[in-house]
Amino acid sequence: MSKVFKEALKGQPTQRDSSGAAPATYRKVVNGLSRALDRDPVHTRRPSQDFELLLDEIPEAMKTKALEWYERGIKRGLARATDLMGSGKITVAEGVVYAPSEIQVNVRTKFRGEEWESREFIVASTDIGFDNASGD
Repeated sequence: MSKVFKEALKGQPTQRDSSGAAPATYRKVVNGLSRALDRDPVHTRRPSQDFELLLDEIPEAMKTKALEWYERGIKRGLARATDLMGSGKITVAEGVVYAPSEIQVNVRTKFRGEEWESREFIVASTDIGFDNASGD
């Protein structure tokens, strides 16, 4: 794992993947970066390694910016997950985490030269690693 990447993830909780992010998160980042680089994404059994290999192909300035946004996404995602647990939409019972089939996320974004805009994203729980088992 690169020093820059380790620093970006410092203090973040770890999961089965020692890097601290869910494999699905790595895959989404690899997909997005691959689109930005106009190439097909490469996915292996090691999503964190896929991410690091892709980083090797990005110019240094873009790497720094990508890692800043990645860290920001981790923080926002963890904050949102905490909010969802506090509201009871995501629950834990006997060591199993349960989530609704879809999770709505509202954010405000501002791109250079544009005004702030409210956006709504609907995320399928299966996209973030949940099994499609029970109803909402």
